[in-house]
Amino acid sequence: MRSKLFACGLPVICKNSTAVIWIGLMVVLCASAAFGQNQTTGRIAGTVTDPNGAVIAGADVTVKSKTTAAERIATTDERGNYTVSLLPADEYQLKFSAAGFKSLGFNSVRVGITETTTVNAQLTVSGVDPITVDITQLIQKDGPQLGRAVNSRAVSELPLATRNFTQIMALSPGASVSLADNSALGRNSQNVSVNGARVTQNDYEINGIDANNLATNAAASLAVPAPESILEFKVQTSLYPATFGRGAGGSIQAITKSGSNDFHGAAYEYFQNDALNANNPFLKAAGVRRPTLQRNIFGGVIGGPIKIDRLFFFGSYQGTRERNGASANSLTSNVLIAAGLTDDRSQQTLLTTFRPRSTPTAPPATSTATGW
Repeated sequence: MRSKLFACGLPVICKNSTAVIWIGLMVVLCASAAFGQNQTTGRIAGTVTDPNGAVIAGADVTVKSKTTAAERIATTDERGNYTVSLLPADEYQLKFSAAGFKSLGFNSVRVGITETTTVNAQLTVSGVDPITVDITQLIQKDGPQLGRAVNSRAVSELPLATRNFTQIMALSPGASVSLADNSALGRNSQNVSVNGARVTQNDYEINGIDANNLATNAAASLAVPAPESILEFKVQTSLYPATFGRGAGGSIQAITKSGSNDFHGAAYEYFQNDALNANNPFLKAAGVRRPTLQRNIFGGVIGGPIKIDRLFFFGSYQGTRERNGASANSLTSNVLIAAGLTDDRSQQTLLTTFRPRSTPTAPPATSTATGW
């Protein structure tokens, strides 16, 4: 597939200058879309020069996915610049070639969601052996937006109280979430505050699809993929383009894994039980025994090729079984117990303990009395 600049429009007979302006604006917007990235993709861009720093026009840039072998080809313009846009988050191999120059390759170029990876190439004259460069980390300098992408390894291996990726969204600078309660009942999704904004001013998207609660915009009813099925997520905290946001808070983008040319799978189980859990220190100080908390989170992921380099599959499953007597929904410490109350619930004991008063015209305070 060869990547080219394109424009779009409809044949129109223009009768005034206003129509010409509108059509021209549509063409510019459609053309610029080819160079962008969206909520689930990134791009690679850069400049190709010769040993003296002069730009090389018409150089071929081949971008190949290391996961699916999908290939894109772009050509540098008259200023030596190239752009390969709308690339899924992955690792890519780059190859630069031009007539009269020796080809140059780059290995393991990482593309993240919503980001531009800059790779500049300097080609040497032909007659020299090909060069391959390994790139381990590139500085993000394509724009002022702030945010941090968290990859699949961090999501699956970091300790999560209830296996919910929203509990580590505070890894991004400027983001703040509550301390996750290990004994919480259910998914325990965390609301994130970005740069002091309200927790209802964020935008959540999964694979580019709106995943917001339309009523409150909070994370309580947010769809939560299994951590092992997440390829990458990113919390953009400020200065991100308008295409990524719908509020004044953060822009949370998450993408799930897909199949590749190799078969990959995993099975897992995370569990808690009464033998391993520590007692709540306040309950322990009050002499209350450890409440029941038994949680099993289990599942698996599998992906691979249906047809090499062409068609892939990926599936995941996660289930939760929980018996919880320790959460705030099933245990409370604000029950007021009257002083002197014992297991004796006889009429005389209750009358003596609580000493109910009656008005002069009311009947005696007994278990059958009414009116008091």
